[in-house]
Amino acid sequence: MPSFSLTVDIARSTEDVFAYLTHVSRVPEWQSSAGSAEVDGEVRKGARIRERRTFMGHGVNVELEVTGYDPPRRFDLSSRGGPVSYEVHHVLEPSGGGTRLDVEVGIKLSGMMRLAAQGPLKLAEREFRADFGRLKDLLERG
Repeated sequence: MPSFSLTVDIARSTEDVFAYLTHVSRVPEWQSSAGSAEVDGEVRKGARIRERRTFMGHGVNVELEVTGYDPPRRFDLSSRGGPVSYEVHHVLEPSGGGTRLDVEVGIKLSGMMRLAAQGPLKLAEREFRADFGRLKDLLERG
């Protein structure tokens, strides 16, 4: 299973980072491919999130399920449906007066998809890293 991870140190409290990270309607502010995002009620374990994204010039509807929710320490998501399945795990911990955010993405691909997806996966990873840099900048400015 292809995966990638990153760690971001943010000069804000874990409560502040968690609140912004889980404020679903704000996702388009810091994730470049997101056009819209909404949750079915409150963010909680089992909640469904619907996103409209653009990737490689194509509009894509994405549905995610919140699979882990432990404020302000953990926020996990898993895709539902679509040709590519993935999980995103966010772990937040206090660090030097701010927050250390560890993020891991795991992608599940069928055999033939593995070869075809190498280029798009690299693009997705690059975008992912830029998005979390944007999250850091937004939180440290505000």
